[in-house]
Amino acid sequence: FLEGDNGRLDRKDQEPNQKRTDEDSMENGVVAEDESKAPRPSPRHGPRSPLLGAMDVPRIVKSRSSKRMLLMQIALLPPSGARLKAKPTPPKSPPPKGRMPQPPMVQAQEAKTTSSRKDVAVEIQRILGAGSAEERLQIPGDAKEEAILQAWKKLVLLLHPDKLQWLDENTKIKGAEALHEVHAAKEELRRRTQEACAQVPEQPRKAAAARCLDATPGTRKYEISWTLPDVQDPKAPVEKYEVWGPRHCSELGDTFDWVLLATLPPLQSQFIIVEEAPTQQDVMWAADRVLRATLSLTVHAVNGKGQSDALCLELPWASAFPWLRGVGSMICSQCFRLNQRESRHGWTACAGCGSGLAAELAVVIRCTECGGEVLWQNHALSCTCCRRSYGQNMPSRRSRGQDAYHRYGRGW
Repeated sequence: FLEGDNGRLDRKDQEPNQKRTDEDSMENGVVAEDESKAPRPSPRHGPRSPLLGAMDVPRIVKSRSSKRMLLMQIALLPPSGARLKAKPTPPKSPPPKGRMPQPPMVQAQEAKTTSSRKDVAVEIQRILGAGSAEERLQIPGDAKEEAILQAWKKLVLLLHPDKLQWLDENTKIKGAEALHEVHAAKEELRRRTQEACAQVPEQPRKAAAARCLDATPGTRKYEISWTLPDVQDPKAPVEKYEVWGPRHCSELGDTFDWVLLATLPPLQSQFIIVEEAPTQQDVMWAADRVLRATLSLTVHAVNGKGQSDALCLELPWASAFPWLRGVGSMICSQCFRLNQRESRHGWTACAGCGSGLAAELAVVIRCTECGGEVLWQNHALSCTCCRRSYGQNMPSRRSRGQDAYHRYGRGW
């Protein structure tokens, strides 16, 4: 071609074709250079890795998608000189018909659990078959208190109810019995040790006055308290406190048949007597039956050597409850009518016949259910203990000519 306008036009005509070729290459992602310009492998070295070969070949990345395609191709290339050997696949064994084999650790754990269950069952039989406290705790007879506590804790941990959950019901029942025997053996050995070496504790001291917490019939509550020692005496330790009360009181105020109301830990310094408890109710009603002014209770500090001197507490009783301040009864010798007593030393007019009743005609009425005294209060006759009602005042049967006192007397 000649240099000139025609040549320039020819080159211009070729430029659009060249652009289209470049665009087609860009769609494919890469434009490769002349293969003759690629470096040849050196004869002194082995074949190069395809990854290095791919990196040696100059490439022109035209878009982000092209970069991603190139990186994915490079990552999927196999390593150079690597001879991949296919591992033979072992044949699949048929599933076992019975139980699947457990791992060695699981088998060891199961064996240990089975062995521990057998040990617990054997230990329960040994404790129940032991004849003395020393045999139950497996300690000598002259063991000290520290050895007793250590042996006791070991057996208590072994016989804890949580450790017996996987045993059968019969073994669980025997385990509870064995645990009770272990506690009793510890108390027996501690009592023997203190009986031989310790001294009787000192008498408790009163802390504050007794106070009534609830005066409702049937739910009465009274609180008593005492002081704790500042320092525990090792020669005369306090193991527990005991509260005692009388179940019977005479008309003269004497107390009989003292019973244990509660056993308290050595760090507790108060006690509340409640009417809902059966034994404590008996003590309360004993004071109600005879309208006793006070209720007597005693507190003892106790250890293996014995009880301390009693701390005597007198609870205000008859004045604290209104129904105990009722009025007694008198019976008429003429009409045999039961009347409310007006005074202890004066005369009382019968509401039925109007005759005078001397103080010698006073009677004491007892409840048929609880034995408590039946008194008049607010023109009603009721028991001071169980609060059972027996009757109310009735109008007099005298003629209309009598005055209002005789027509509406205070008799029954």
